[in-house]
Amino acid sequence: MNRRQFVRSAGGATAALGAGASATAAAAEEEGGGGSKRPDFGGYTEGAKGGEYADERGSDEVTVTVGAGSGEVAFAPTNLWIDTGTEVTFEWTGNKSHNVLFEEMPDGAGISGHEPKESGAFSFSVTFDTTGIYKYFCQPHKALSMLGAIAVGSDVATKSVGGGGGKSLHELGVPIQAHWVGAATILAIVMTVVFSFYVLKYGESPHTGTGR
Repeated sequence: MNRRQFVRSAGGATAALGAGASATAAAAEEEGGGGSKRPDFGGYTEGAKGGEYADERGSDEVTVTVGAGSGEVAFAPTNLWIDTGTEVTFEWTGNKSHNVLFEEMPDGAGISGHEPKESGAFSFSVTFDTTGIYKYFCQPHKALSMLGAIAVGSDVATKSVGGGGGKSLHELGVPIQAHWVGAATILAIVMTVVFSFYVLKYGESPHTGTGR
């Protein structure tokens, strides 16, 4: 193969790779990135301290740490999915004053939080018998995004997330199509450089491309 033939072939390969990558990325985006389902908390805990998610369906008892993280201003896990009838124990770390106040809950739930508790070990428990989404916060540290949310039962709104339970490229603000097309273009450039190096080092046969 001579230089002109290689350039034409590389150009065709680049176009094919780009088209294939675009189609694959578009399909993945339509399917939600091929990831798993999580409760849709309506963006309530976006930017919340901690940010941990736990699927504790199948557990009868679950503990949420109040005052987690290096700054001790987070609920851990921040986002939680449990079955109806699960008992959740809110357990203070004992280093700062916190409370747990519910901002939203399903109609008829009647869940009560707890007023501020000064530093010291403390805990209280709540049994979640009503299906739905619960959103809560720590009043002294709400401005620092000390927020939490609990999904109860299987009949709650969900959304798809990226593979492995993390955020998808689209959720992170990366244009998926451009990402894959860029990778294909880089691959084509590398192929061209390798071929050029080979030609410069070893030269071309005088019979290349002549049909002999």
